[in-house]
Amino acid sequence: MKKPVVLGAVAVVAVFAAVFYVARQGENGSPAPVAVQPAAAGVASTAPKKSVNGLPLDARGGAAPSAPQDPRLATLAVSPDNGLINFVVGDNGKVIREIDDDPGSPSYKKPLREYTYHGDKVVALTQYKYLGGQVQVTRTAVSYKADGSVDQFHESTSYDFPKKPGPG
Repeated sequence: MKKPVVLGAVAVVAVFAAVFYVARQGENGSPAPVAVQPAAAGVASTAPKKSVNGLPLDARGGAAPSAPQDPRLATLAVSPDNGLINFVVGDNGKVIREIDDDPGSPSYKKPLREYTYHGDKVVALTQYKYLGGQVQVTRTAVSYKADGSVDQFHESTSYDFPKKPGPG
């Protein structure tokens, strides 16, 4: 009787440790994905490299230090490329929409995230989560001060209940 309880407790601790480890690796270990643009033959590019979400990169490929980052802005970062997301890039070269390309997903071929930019900064993000007969829509809006720090940060969540096609 005690052996299953002990094994269950060990399993729970192991799961929490793994989640904690993965979360810390995402914060400290891996750099942001980089958008690669080929340079002209024999010509070195002098433009600073930029990540997929448009933030400048330092020489190591990590985000260049600037003003202290507000942790709330992590929500606005473009999703990592896992091969199951179609990234739609706008005229400005930045990701404006992410569409689910996982055929086994209930959101297949539907938008997951939509980005709005003002200059080089994301000012709005709309996220969609498909939950059976409803869609959870989370809207995030940010305004910035002149020094680049966050002035206001608003987030709201609503639920849409798509109409089912019927005779009509």
